[in-house]
Amino acid sequence: MKKVIIDNRMRLEEKNKLESLGYKIIELNSSESVYQEISSHTDIFCTKIRNNLIVEPSQYQLIKNNIQNDINLIKGETCLKNNYPEDVGYNVCIIGSYAIHNFKYTDKRVKKILEKENYNLINVNQGYTKCSIAVIDDRSLITADKGLYKELMKYNFDILFINYKLNIKLINEGEFSTMDGFIGGAISRIDNNVFISGDLNKIDKNNQIKNFIKKRNLNIISFSDLDVIDYGGIIEI
Repeated sequence: MKKVIIDNRMRLEEKNKLESLGYKIIELNSSESVYQEISSHTDIFCTKIRNNLIVEPSQYQLIKNNIQNDINLIKGETCLKNNYPEDVGYNVCIIGSYAIHNFKYTDKRVKKILEKENYNLINVNQGYTKCSIAVIDDRSLITADKGLYKELMKYNFDILFINYKLNIKLINEGEFSTMDGFIGGAISRIDNNVFISGDLNKIDKNNQIKNFIKKRNLNIISFSDLDVIDYGGIIEI
């Protein structure tokens, strides 16, 4: 059975949709090691590299209990802490044969697997690369981070750069946080679907995100009238 790893705070409508697509849901525990807004974000605690899943130690047993032999599961070395950059060890963005991160802060086991799998490493100043990039396919991505946009254009990626403020929410103690969410944590590619955690219309000025995705013949899953929330994305196994 197909599986997805998600933030345990995901809304019922979104969980029901994932289950209707045939996925078994694995919900990350909330951690007190990092600040509340990202306390169960998948992109904070997990890095998927092809058939390898590297998991932060505090979440490792939970994942191990639920995935059995579906993937090569590896316990990460880095125990995350509350302050940046001690919370970004697993927040590596994988797109095609490239891995994007500030490799000064990458978990050592994540980096070892990237090198073993012969990924091209793109070192950037940003530590929250997976948060900041919505990966659409092996060459296409969406970001609102100008620094990342400028750097990644050097590698001939097909990039939609969002140059307006995105109304993406984060959750803090059951309420919306005063902090802004990231596009990479709100838009996830699963199978041939691009899953929006909320209503795409709330963040898509002039339909540019919709058109960018549709040009790649992918199906958009969106939730009418729901605020768009950064859950740290969805990991498909």
